[in-house]
Parts: sequence; C-alpha cells; structure tokens
Amino acid sequence: MATSLDLNSQYGSGLFNGFLPEGDLTIAQTGNSSQTTQHNNNKAVLSSQAIVPASQNTVTSQGISNLNIPTSSNSIKAAPKADLVGQISDIEIPDTIEFGDDGKVKVTVTNRGNAVAKGPLSIKLYISTDGDIDVNDGLLKTIVQNINLKPGQSKTFSLDYKNLTSVVAPGAYKIIAQIDSGNAIAESNENNNIVSKHISAPGSDIVIDWNATALNAIQAEGEAGRGVPPTEGSRLLAMVSAAVYDAVNAFERTHTSYSFNGVAPVGASVQAAAVGAAHRILVELLPKQATMFDQQLVRSLIEVTDNPFAEAKGVLFGRQVAEQILALRKNDGSSNNAPIVYPPGDYVWYPAGAGKPNAGVAVGSHWGKVTPFAIPSVANFAPDGLDGKPGTTQYMEEIEEVRLFGGKQSTALSPVLRSADQTEIAVFWAYDRADTFRPYGQLNQIAEEVAIREGNTLSENARLFAQLNIALADAAIVAWDAKYKTMQPRPDDVIAEGFAAKDGMPGTVADPDWEPLLGPTPPFPDYISGHSSFGGAWAGVMNNFFGEDYGFTAVSQELLGTTRYYNNFNEAAFDDAISRVYGGVHVREATVTDALPMGWDIGNFVAQNLFVPIPNVA
Repeated sequence: MATSLDLNSQYGSGLFNGFLPEGDLTIAQTGNSSQTTQHNNNKAVLSSQAIVPASQNTVTSQGISNLNIPTSSNSIKAAPKADLVGQISDIEIPDTIEFGDDGKVKVTVTNRGNAVAKGPLSIKLYISTDGDIDVNDGLLKTIVQNINLKPGQSKTFSLDYKNLTSVVAPGAYKIIAQIDSGNAIAESNENNNIVSKHISAPGSDIVIDWNATALNAIQAEGEAGRGVPPTEGSRLLAMVSAAVYDAVNAFERTHTSYSFNGVAPVGASVQAAAVGAAHRILVELLPKQATMFDQQLVRSLIEVTDNPFAEAKGVLFGRQVAEQILALRKNDGSSNNAPIVYPPGDYVWYPAGAGKPNAGVAVGSHWGKVTPFAIPSVANFAPDGLDGKPGTTQYMEEIEEVRLFGGKQSTALSPVLRSADQTEIAVFWAYDRADTFRPYGQLNQIAEEVAIREGNTLSENARLFAQLNIALADAAIVAWDAKYKTMQPRPDDVIAEGFAAKDGMPGTVADPDWEPLLGPTPPFPDYISGHSSFGGAWAGVMNNFFGEDYGFTAVSQELLGTTRYYNNFNEAAFDDAISRVYGGVHVREATVTDALPMGWDIGNFVAQNLFVPIPNVA
C-alpha cells in the first residue's frame, strides 16, 4: 500500500529542489526497513530508513528531520551531530551517613558523535533507590558549564554535594548523573544521557546491604503498581531477617537460633551465607524484582572477597537455611482470602464505595489469624478493646480532636487548628504511599542508620534486624486482629460520611466538606493503628539494643531535606503514633492510648526472649 506526499508543500517550497523531482513522493510500507526501491515516472519510495528519488541517487536518513541537504552532491547524508555520554569516574562518599555531610562525584563527559558539542552543558546529580529519575529521588547538585568538545574529546567535571539521606536506606542506593538535562546541545541520541553507580554507605555490611535492598524492592513494587501493604511487608522482612540471622548465627552459635539448629559447614563464608539466605527469600516473595536481587548478589559476592569455594559453599548453605524458613511459613495463614462477615449496626467500618480510592478494598481482613513469629499468641498481647464508642464522652472528644487537628484544610464548619510542627509530624511519618519504604520500612531505614553509627558487627546486625522485623511482623498480626474484630469506622466515615449527624451526640459535627490531611484513608479499620503498633515494637527492640537514652536524627522520604531530632526511641515512636491523629486517619485511642503500648510490649518480649546469649559460649 502506498500514499502520496508532496514534500515541498509539507516542508516548504524549494527545500528539496535539485534533489527530488517535481511531483509526488510515494511512501511505501515494506517489511524490511532498510529496503530501498527505485521508481521511474517522477516517483520515489520512502522507507523508514531511505529516500530514493527518481534519479536513483540514494538518499540515506534516519528520518526527514535529519536530512542534511548538500549544495553539490549526488547523495544526501544525515547532519553530523554530537553525542554526549557520561561516566561516573570517581565518588568520594561522605565519611558518615549524617544528613548534609560532604561528598564529591566526578563525572566524565565524552563526545561520541561526529560534530562539535558546543554550548551550555548541565549536569544534575541525584540520589536514588534505583537508576531511574523520578519524584522519589533527591537532587544533590546542578552545574552548568560551557563546553566545546570535538568528536572523541572528554572533559571531567567535579560536583561537590551535601548528602541527602532522606530518600535512601544507607545499605544500598545509587548516585545518578544526568547529562544535558535540558537538551541544550543537539545530539544524535538524547536517550543515553543518564548514568548511575551503586554504592553502600561507609560502615555498612552484608546484613544492612540486603536489608536496604529489600526496602528498595518494596518501593519498586509500589512504583510498579503492586504496593506491599503493612501486613505482607512486615512478614517479608521478618522472613528475610530470620533467615539471615540463622545463617550467620550457625557459624559462631553464640545465641539461640530461630529455626535452624545445625552448624555451618566448615570452610564456608559467613558473609556469603547471609547473601544466599536473603537472596533466596526475596526472590521467592518478590519474584518480579529478581533482576534487582541477582545484581545485588553479584555485587555482594565481589565485595566479600573470600575465596570462590568458600563463597559458593556459603551461598548454598544460606539458601538451605532460607528454605527452612520458607517451609516454616508456608501454611501460616497469610494467604487467607475468605469473605468478611460484617457485624450488624451503623457504627461499622466498610470498604470505600464505588468511584472512590481503594473502592471495595479491605487489606488484611484475616491477618489476625496469621501464625505469629515469636509471641505465644495474639491474645497475650491484644489491646483491651475500644472504649470510645458512640454515646461516650471519649468518642465525642476524640472525633472532635481529629476534625479540628486532622483536616486537610479549613472548611466552613471545621477550622484547622493543627500547628506547623504537628503538620510536619503527620507528613514526616506518613509513608502511606505505595512508592515508599512504607511505615515498617521507615523504621528499618532509621535502624540501619543507627546500626552504622554504632559500628555493629555482622552478628550484631543480623540479631538486631531479626529481632526488629519479627517484632514488627507480630505487632501487625495483633493490630490487624483488633482491626477486624472491632471494625471501628475511620474518622472520615464519622465526620464526612454522615455518621456524626445521626450519632445523637450534640458535641460532634458532621461536615461533608471535611477531608483528612493524609487522605485517602488506608483501606482497613481504625482500631488499632498499624503505624502506632510498629512504632512501639520498634522502640521496644531499639531500647533493649542501644539503651533508652539514645539520641538520634531521623529523616523521611516524605519530606526531603527535613530532619527531626529525638532524645530517645520512645519519643520517636510517640510521634509516629500521634502523627496518625494529626493526619486525620485515626483517633487517639487507636494510636497512643492502645496501639503504642501494645507494640512496646511485643518489642520488649522479642528482644528479651529471642536470640539470647547461650551460656558458657565464648
């Protein structure tokens, strides 16, 4: 099939004079894009890579826009253009993981084209969890310099930067350089201007590297539209950390194990064993991120520097330990998708209706039946039940607190009384977006930084993250058990959806224009808060490991460039919990009153009963 095209009328009279005959140019579809066809009678065939005029003089081109029309020649060639390609030639990683610490990156730019690259060249430097530039990355530095690079020439640029730790976990992240970001210099290829390099922060080790890799994969799942909810994510991290711990502990056997009671094989690499254990669990649970895990596997084994035989033996052993964890959790109840049975009454949580975010979704409706990792039973740690029910003063006061302090913006009926600091707290600890590390991941992000600051050994980090993530996983099980037993509506169900208008309480206000600051509300009931439960469990473990007066600075993926200092872990956990009130998605009883203490109890239990020293072992 062919169609006719008048190039002179399309691109301006006289543009092709002398090179194309008068008349039409026939565009033919061919199966081979490199094929050219000769025509007579003032016709020519245009394939995707060739224009052949009736004179049969070959005209090669990548497309009409790339034609270079000579003044005297029998052929038309593509205009010569520059092609700038970057390389990160050197990185001086900041000496510490502290926010704002100094770093330096050298970027070498080479002109691989066939024309001079002349003009203002911009280079942007990003810090990222992956090699792609998106809204979750932090811009470290931008420079603009005039260049005049002949074909084949290179120039190296030095970019000093202040570390922006908000967006990454220190164990595994990337530095990205974007060359000519504004396309100010014409190039033959505008799609090869981004280069990245994978790094780990000073003081990191295999345990922290793989913990960070797990967080990166969780974020990548969210970016791909497959968000990992608090229930599944906490289980995943617990399984990874338990496998890594058992693999590492089998070499020294100084502490009690989780499920593997054997001895590591003689001659195996302990670091490679940790790598093998983490890789096996992650590939099983997040198979779509297998490429990321395989790449990290290669990097880790290069960094280990043990002899190849020891590394191979270690990886195999680690995988065997991981298989035991996978078998242990195979029938733990996490795949229970039975229908929900809703209790009678008006004060009952239901999934969002049609046309709303998360319509029909009820995350973790049977998660309370999942087998705990460490605690004897859910009943041993379950909260005492919801007191703030309709008809009570507590209900009225808590709903009004959320209406006035948790709204997105003031309405005719509901002024926002929240302070700027309270707003910052709400957003700082949010992590509801699927394309973040998620609430459980933020706490791991902070724990990684603390562990690096303290210079933990490999064994200490294996034990720390196993205790932490098992505590988080069990806190989620207890919290979700309470959620779907209590079925308490969210604050916006009461305030904006009309229940306040019929609750018989003169002190509550129905406001159809009210929205929560952190909307849309997560798709599960209010009582009790997962965030708050996680915060308590995290503080319980961290207190036991580092002490109750450990001060630290925290960062957040939600607020790039913002840090918050805490005198101890309990302060941070309280902010994590109360943030849900300021965010408009939970009432106080569901957060600081009941969920936070429950989490503390689980964290303390795990820290004091799991992975304890074995007497008389040097």
